[in-house]
Amino acid sequence: MKIAILSDIHGNLPALYVVTEHIEAWRPDFVFMNGDVVNRGPKPAACLNFVRGKEKTAAWQLIQGNHETYVAAHAENGRSPQNGRAFDINRPSYWTYQQLNGAAAGLADWPTSHTLTAPDGSQAHITHASRRGNRDSILPHTPIAKVRRQIDPAPALFAAAHIHHAFIRRVDETLIVNSGSAGQLCYGDTRASYAQIVWQNGRWQAKIVYLDYDMAQTDRDFHESGFLEGAGPVARIIYHEWRTGRSLVPRWLSLYRPAVIAGEMGLETAVAQYLIQMQIE
Repeated sequence: MKIAILSDIHGNLPALYVVTEHIEAWRPDFVFMNGDVVNRGPKPAACLNFVRGKEKTAAWQLIQGNHETYVAAHAENGRSPQNGRAFDINRPSYWTYQQLNGAAAGLADWPTSHTLTAPDGSQAHITHASRRGNRDSILPHTPIAKVRRQIDPAPALFAAAHIHHAFIRRVDETLIVNSGSAGQLCYGDTRASYAQIVWQNGRWQAKIVYLDYDMAQTDRDFHESGFLEGAGPVARIIYHEWRTGRSLVPRWLSLYRPAVIAGEMGLETAVAQYLIQMQIE
C-alpha cells in the first residue's frame, strides 16, 4: 500500500503542478490533500479547481484545513464580520473568498479527517493538525505527553500538516508524519514538499520528498493577481514569508495584533515596522 500526502498549497499553482507530477509518477494507491489548498496565495481558484478535478478523476481525498474553514466562514451570513480591525488583519481570507466566486461555501463540506485500515488491521489517520482541531499543532519537539493527547486514540500512523515543517517522528507505537507544505515551507527552505508513506514488511515507513518549482512564476502570480493590493497590508508579510521560506506571520500576530486590535497602532504601520525589524524591507 502506497499513500501520498500533500498539504498547505496556499494558492501556489506552480508548486502544486510540480508536486502532482511527482506524485503521479510514483503511482500511489491513495492521495490525500491534507488541507489548506486555498488562502494566503495568489491562485486560490485555480488550485481549488485543479484538486477538485483530481478528486473526480484520480480518487484524491480532500481534507479540510484551517484556511478552508476561514474562507468558508465568509459564505455564512453573520459568522465572519466584513469590517473592523480584526477583519482588516484577516482580509487575505476575504480576498480569497471573492476569488472563489461562489465556491467557498463548499469548503465547509470537506471532511476534517480520513482513516485507512492497513493489511494487519491497524489504522492510519490523516488530519490537518490533530484530533483536537485543525489548528492544534503537533511540532517536531512537542512533549510526548501532549502528543499522546493530540492523537488519542493512537493509530499506527498519524499524518498531519499545518505547521509548514515536514518531519517524521515516532511516539510510542505511532509513526507521526508531517508532509510539510506543497506551496510554502516556512523553516528556511523554499522548495515544495510532500510525504510518501508505504506499508512494507508489516509496518508503515515514510519519506519526505522536496521539490524545486518555478518560483519566478509564483512571484509573478503574487504581483499580477491583485493579491498584494487587494488582501490588505498583511499580504506583504505573507508574500515575504513565501519568498524567504521563513515563518513570519505568527510572530507578527504575537507582537503586533493586540496593539492593532486595541487601536493603539495602525495596521499599515504595524506591518511596515515589523518588516523593518525583521530586516526584510
